Amino acid sequence: MTWLSMLDALPGVTLEALNERAALQTRVDRKYVVDRDTWASVVAQVAPRLRALEIEGCRQAHYRSVYYDTPDLASYLATARRRPRRFKVRTREYVDSGLAAVEVKLRSSRGDTVKHRSWLDAQNGLDVLDTVEAFAATFPEVGDAALDLQPTLTTTYERATLLHPQARITVDSHVAATDAAGERLDYGDALIVETKTAHGACEIDRALWSRGIRQLRLSKYATSMAALHPELPANRWYRTLSRHVAA
Repeated sequence: MTWLSMLDALPGVTLEALNERAALQTRVDRKYVVDRDTWASVVAQVAPRLRALEIEGCRQAHYRSVYYDTPDLASYLATARRRPRRFKVRTREYVDSGLAAVEVKLRSSRGDTVKHRSWLDAQNGLDVLDTVEAFAATFPEVGDAALDLQPTLTTTYERATLLHPQARITVDSHVAATDAAGERLDYGDALIVETKTAHGACEIDRALWSRGIRQLRLSKYATSMAALHPELPANRWYRTLSRHVAA
């Protein structure tokens, strides 16, 4: 069976039930680039313990995210240089429903990702920079940089979300990124799989490891910016760029 046919065959779960069991705003993320056949074999192995998010009969959702950074790329450079105090600001549009939110992602002292979200007024759309700046400015980690934020990169993709007793898993396909100048990067047929756990590795991680798939440093924002702008420091993502993205 293909990955998509397996997705359709899994028991469904509502968004409310998924959030109740695995909201995971504070979490440990592990990301992988996986070909579709390998991922299908992983899903087949753990299928009895998986459920698929279903909203109005659909199991894949279209996403559009706009990332904001300063003119000197303070957010990107802090990540590239592994600064302990770093941030990421984006708006995310759930295209199928028309809902949108502004999100600030921070790094905890333990290295966990902590995401903060504020829903946007659907009437305003995603182009209200004042709203983004005002929300970002409420976090000391962003500080004065909030006043200089501007749209820097837009990503689009389709996402399926799975629930496992140990984790929440997202599977992104048809991933593409476009920078402010209109330069475009396409990730091709690869799937970007992310496991989100409260702590430790889960069964999905171990199943991927057993097939030789290793965790990668991959950020849709940072990795795409590094690929589109090779003059930027990008040592953190060298393996990801050289094996999966640069070509």
